[in-house]
Amino acid sequence: MNPQYLEQMENLLGQDFPAYEESLKDKPYRGFRINLLKTNEKDFFSCFSFAYEKSPFISNGYYLLEDAPIGNTILHHAGILYMQEPSASLAVSVLDPKPGMKILDMCAAPGSKTTAIAERMDHSGFLVANEINTKRAQVLKENIEKNGTANCLVLNSAPHDLSEDFPCFFDAVLCDAPCSGEGMFRKEPQAEKDWSKDNIRLCVRRQKDILEHAYRCLKPGGILVYSTCTFNLEENELQLVDFLKNHEDMHMEKTGTEAGRSGFSCGMNTEYARRVFPMDKGEGHFVARMRKDGEEESYMPDVLKSQRLPKEAVSFLKENLQKEYPYYYMNHDKIYAGTSPFYASPHCRLVRHQILLGEMKNHRFEPSHHFFTSAFSDFTKYAELDEAEIMKYLHGEEILKTADSGWTAVSWNGYVLGGAKSDGKHLKNKYPKNLRIR
Repeated sequence: MNPQYLEQMENLLGQDFPAYEESLKDKPYRGFRINLLKTNEKDFFSCFSFAYEKSPFISNGYYLLEDAPIGNTILHHAGILYMQEPSASLAVSVLDPKPGMKILDMCAAPGSKTTAIAERMDHSGFLVANEINTKRAQVLKENIEKNGTANCLVLNSAPHDLSEDFPCFFDAVLCDAPCSGEGMFRKEPQAEKDWSKDNIRLCVRRQKDILEHAYRCLKPGGILVYSTCTFNLEENELQLVDFLKNHEDMHMEKTGTEAGRSGFSCGMNTEYARRVFPMDKGEGHFVARMRKDGEEESYMPDVLKSQRLPKEAVSFLKENLQKEYPYYYMNHDKIYAGTSPFYASPHCRLVRHQILLGEMKNHRFEPSHHFFTSAFSDFTKYAELDEAEIMKYLHGEEILKTADSGWTAVSWNGYVLGGAKSDGKHLKNKYPKNLRIR
């Protein structure tokens, strides 16, 4: 390991350094979260057969205690569980999302924290998930689609575009900033190889810009949570000291959790932050909570004007859904729905606006995969498959199954994995090709 890095950690940890150095020999922690939008603990564990232990970092999080491929399970494909390193969930616990809030996850890919926020919001309020990298934004969209939240706007934009479209708007902003990744060394050997003092300085500059625009998006009285998966002072406590000195209306708050250990005292109450090292049963995280002084302002973005929904789409939705979505939006033959108004974001690049229900094709409505993965959707028709049948479905095969003709939700143990079209005797597989098991 890089001698400069080890020297940095010895200076940082002092008497705790030997324990850290010894921890580098151990396997990384593995964990998962239960998606409470789609299930509950009792039902989940009736289908889960692997050894686990409760995580201290978030209420619906667990350690996986065996080397099991849970990413290949039906529960994972159905979006019922999300694989996440345990300490990575601490930032969401500190953010403390609640139904009805307006929340921005500023650096959101691959979606671990966004989906955890969504599970706490329970389809109520408005969630924006942004990722500046285009390829990673697509991964973010897929994970949010699988999660099933019905109130999330996914964007692929730079921080300054976000603050242009949503000034002083959000009740809470999560800034899980790109960092030097020192807490990833056990999981990702490449992170260790890429480490350098120059990279730390580059990350510090990038983080300053992101924090500035996160501040501009936050309404007075709102909460800003800053987190990284790295250990050095420059990207953590010292970054906050610089930020707080430049923004006198921001101040540190206690995180409300005892998980991990206190931050280092560098002034401006940075000891209120929480740190997690491998000795604390997590790979590594830094989390701080700040509040913006002042009273709430009344800024509200414009709402997009929708085309009128065609009668064919209205008829399909009435026939296939037991309850209506509160909001609909149609543009260029594509029809979206959600539990939040469709706010305009003219300076940002749109990836997905809440739920893509489907699109019109030759005066016919064709439902999307997202229509079926939405946890808000309550379908009128289900084709319940056993484990062998559902594995065939995930491979893209046609299923011999008696069902009502037309479109139907395909489920296993009551959990919907996608859609199919029945002729009464066969299910024509509509599971997306890019998601199929090969």
